[in-house]
Amino acid sequence: MLVLVLLAGWGVGIAVNALADNLPYRRRPTRSDCPGCGARRSRLAWSGLMAAATGQRECAYCGGGAGWRAAVVEGMCVLGAAWLLQRNPQPASMVRDGLILAIYLLIVVIDVEHRLILFAVCVPAALGIGVMRSLDPQHGLAKTLLGGLAGFVSFYLLYLLGGLLSRWIGQARRQPIEEVAFGFGDVMLAGLIGITVGWPGVTVALFLGILAAGLFSLAYILAMLMRRRYTAFLPIPYGPFLVLGAAAVYLGGRTAFERLIG
Repeated sequence: MLVLVLLAGWGVGIAVNALADNLPYRRRPTRSDCPGCGARRSRLAWSGLMAAATGQRECAYCGGGAGWRAAVVEGMCVLGAAWLLQRNPQPASMVRDGLILAIYLLIVVIDVEHRLILFAVCVPAALGIGVMRSLDPQHGLAKTLLGGLAGFVSFYLLYLLGGLLSRWIGQARRQPIEEVAFGFGDVMLAGLIGITVGWPGVTVALFLGILAAGLFSLAYILAMLMRRRYTAFLPIPYGPFLVLGAAAVYLGGRTAFERLIG
């Protein structure tokens, strides 16, 4: 059983890498080719772990390196599969939780590398997770829909407020600010998180995500100031912090959070 679970986790990691390589450019799943020259990868190079183990991390045509992201993602998925097995060995629970975590891992990878949260990922994920969570007797349709609505609306208001603030600062500085605190991708992600953790867990998940992002930003600003390399309005990907908050609620005790806030 353990071997099958680890192999399944490895396969999920390969799929996440393939989607992260292609969706930001083509918005649809395609074959994972070399990002530098587009040449077809060897079969062993389809897997980051296998490519690292066999010395095929570099493209045979352009010599471009594949980086370590693919191997790291696959390793995380293998370890995550083992953890899910230990946490709850019921097949239905493992499949559901594994699928949800894989979707969020894909969102994090794309946001870190491209600063994009894609419509092509969030909308199908919202539909699929929404169905699964609505059919869950401990979650239900009402909590799912209310959580999704609360997450989307709250971050949409922050998105509008951030746009107005950036416009006001740009006018005051007489220099337009291209980056905003929240993009519309963050709004879609907040809605997806609400669907995943439901109501009222979405309030805690988003609060934890915002708090984590604020603490990271503060530490980063202090570090840059100490190195005298600080630049105002430097954008950071917000998605990973929101996903961190969602994971804390979804995996770390949804019932306890719900009791805490009512």
